[in-house]
Amino acid sequence: MTKKIFLLFIINFLLLNMFAAINFEVKAQSKKPSDKAKKLAKQGDQYFQKKDFRNAVNKYAEAVIISPEFPAARFWKGYAHYNLKEFDQSIVDLNAAFEQGYKPLDIHKLRWYVHYEKKSYDAALSDIREVLKVEPANKDLNLAVGNIYRSKNLFREALEAYKKVLEFVPIDRDVYYFIASSHFNLNEFSLQGTAASEAIKKNTQFIGESYFLLADSLQKAKKPIEAIGAYEKAINVKPDFIEPYYNLAELYRGQNQFDKAIETIRKALRTFPNEGKLHLNLSWYLNLNDRPAQAIAAAQTAVKLLPEQSEGYTNLCRAYNDLKEYQLAVTACKTALEINPSDGETSFYIGRAYDLQSKPDEAAKYYKKAVVGLEEFTRVKPENSDGFYLLGNAYFADNQTDKAVEAYRKALESNPAFARAHYNLGYVYFLKKDMTSALEEYNILRRLDADLAEKFKKAIEKQ
Repeated sequence: MTKKIFLLFIINFLLLNMFAAINFEVKAQSKKPSDKAKKLAKQGDQYFQKKDFRNAVNKYAEAVIISPEFPAARFWKGYAHYNLKEFDQSIVDLNAAFEQGYKPLDIHKLRWYVHYEKKSYDAALSDIREVLKVEPANKDLNLAVGNIYRSKNLFREALEAYKKVLEFVPIDRDVYYFIASSHFNLNEFSLQGTAASEAIKKNTQFIGESYFLLADSLQKAKKPIEAIGAYEKAINVKPDFIEPYYNLAELYRGQNQFDKAIETIRKALRTFPNEGKLHLNLSWYLNLNDRPAQAIAAAQTAVKLLPEQSEGYTNLCRAYNDLKEYQLAVTACKTALEINPSDGETSFYIGRAYDLQSKPDEAAKYYKKAVVGLEEFTRVKPENSDGFYLLGNAYFADNQTDKAVEAYRKALESNPAFARAHYNLGYVYFLKKDMTSALEEYNILRRLDADLAEKFKKAIEKQ
């Protein structure tokens, strides 16, 4: 993306300043180019003007062989190599032109971008600063400074450069997007959202990305409904941008709108059919939506695309459990554990498979492993509501009901609309004979998910 940004802002600038009319004004030299070299260079000019850069390079090369001290030919040869994306040779020729006395400003204006393409960011900045000494209000190069700092992950310095751009061009339509992106990388979500909103108002060319940054800031501010709207706009404007699909689906999951989460991922798959993570997430959402047969199909595709990742096998294991295919569940879980032996979620599912086959000793062993793995997972990711929900399940299976209650509560702190966590918490309260708390969870369920509330009622009646 950054390269496209630079191309949009810089190439026209370079051409305007250096190629309005190619001519070889050569400074006095100890040895002037020969007439034959000048003739060859002139032919190179003609090829360059026709954008036949390969033949241009060849003619300039012939010219400098005859007359090695020919700075203009060196410069335009370097420029032609640049257009051919032959950046190493471009630098060689531009450096030679500089040493031979060609116009320093023109060299700095071109060479910085060649250095940037080579990821020689400090050298690029050095050239840009030489130009800014002469043209301090050059908006495009001040913008380039910010973009180079972003490429170096120096986002605070990038912000300072972008603010300088706004001093020269207060209504620039794209710089607010770059500012929002920098705040995103600094985890300053409030400032990120403000800048993204400005970029959208100014009709930035990065409109889809700006809606994404706005949505991300709203999500982090715990405004899920507003975030959903912004993610949907990001997808509508830029359907080939994959990140909004993941985040939007997760927000729908957090709102217990599993059908919409599934629909979002399937929409993404129309654009990215071979993206393994999408199939992985689809299998997870289908499991959550009690559609295990479809979850198996999605997970099977995921493991074909991502055979070295454990999550697809874990999702298969869960779905096979729901279909009472316990041996297949055990096989899938064991494959997942071969890849990721410490995964607590997988240990819980294989423990459940053994439990449902009346193999309590095997089940107990894996439930304890599940507790250990999920305790570590939630320690590393304390904001992950699903992790605490699974930890609550593992504690309950391991007969640690008080800790199960605590884990479910933690899940609900991060996601108050987590219906399944309310279900399980209410059920544990019922078993502990805390009927007041159980009834409270039931009433919350009725508002969040009437079908799940009915299942909760029937489960209690069975007891």
